Amino acid sequence: MPTGFGWNFKTQYKECFYEHNDYREWDFQTALYEKVNDRVARITLNRPDKRNAFNDRMFEDLATAMHKANADPDVRVVIIRGAGNHFGAGHDLSSPEGEESPPVHPSVNPTLQDYYGFERRRCYKYDDVTDYPKITISQVHGKCIGASQIFAASCDIIITAEDAQFGIRGFGSQLHGLTQYPLWPLWSNKAYAGRAITEMSGKEAAELGFATKAVPLDRLEAETLRWAQVLSNLPSEAVAVTKEWIGGMQDIMGMGGTQRAHYHGHTGLQYVRFRPEEVNLYKEKRDKGLKGFLKDRAETATPKAAPKEKK
Repeated sequence: MPTGFGWNFKTQYKECFYEHNDYREWDFQTALYEKVNDRVARITLNRPDKRNAFNDRMFEDLATAMHKANADPDVRVVIIRGAGNHFGAGHDLSSPEGEESPPVHPSVNPTLQDYYGFERRRCYKYDDVTDYPKITISQVHGKCIGASQIFAASCDIIITAEDAQFGIRGFGSQLHGLTQYPLWPLWSNKAYAGRAITEMSGKEAAELGFATKAVPLDRLEAETLRWAQVLSNLPSEAVAVTKEWIGGMQDIMGMGGTQRAHYHGHTGLQYVRFRPEEVNLYKEKRDKGLKGFLKDRAETATPKAAPKEKK
């Protein structure tokens, strides 16, 4: 990050994945970069036909765009949003050959090292955003589920449409970033008490303290830009040092260990052996296709209310 100490001085206490990507002459496709004005940059997740589900190419484009914004001494705030009707649908479970992201079919015969590489590429985006030395804002509309929800939560601020949807049935909410500081158990106590499913609207997310602010969809972009413009007036070095300070405290509290441990957890899950009566993604995809699997899971993952007895 360019500071008074010179171009090579870094405030981050650990290396960021995005720093490996050279943004010069980069062909941005699945994540687009633009300067809204001198102090505000915007990254648009650009796979609207896949509801902006993450695959390896999107990770690379996103990381490169973050590097470009960080290297620009004028940029103070980075907005991240989704193209089309949704912010994001999590990880792409249907990645074609050559663009695989886990779960990878065993027939590919990947090694443990391959799996760990997959995990680091696809999951280090959370660390990169949480530890980013500039202010990040996620502009959320439509669906924001699974990995996309965790990514949005990794940003410093969430501005969401009131009718946006966070969460997914059968999938818990482990959230990251400064948005829900001071971390657990605040989120779990509020969100899980007395409810069976983790889905919630943008309006409810703001009421629970997960999102910073919820506004009607037609005001979302203007409100996000308003926040970005105001925050861009803060001194950049003070912001970087403050984020480093809070990030360091979170690491001591266990956030860093949690992030790194889930690489190993995901890797171990790749080697799970399924019993005949258990849900098996690979078998279901083969027999019914991905949509068939998701349909069955949606119907079985959430307990249904018991029918009322007739009097």
